[in-house]
Amino acid sequence: MTINKINVFGGYESQRLEHLEQQKKEAHKNAPVESGTDKISISDEGRLQANIIKAAHEGDDIRQDVVAKIKAQIEAGEYKPDSKDIAANLVRQELDIWG
Repeated sequence: MTINKINVFGGYESQRLEHLEQQKKEAHKNAPVESGTDKISISDEGRLQANIIKAAHEGDDIRQDVVAKIKAQIEAGEYKPDSKDIAANLVRQELDIWG
């Protein structure tokens, strides 16, 4: 004679697990949603860069004559910028901004 393992409480255990899962779902559904928990902080350098970009976009000091001249050179294939001058100006601007 072979006696297999009999679990008398098997049905009750599955009902209990289903009930616990249902309680978890209801608790999750009824839980209050926290708003405003995300925060950011912007460094002083970031604020400075944002102000510089804003000022550049709002500036009226764009020299339209120079822009038109360079556009014409680009369209004609005659615009040959000096990469050393560009690099030097970029470094100079960074030093002016950041000291």
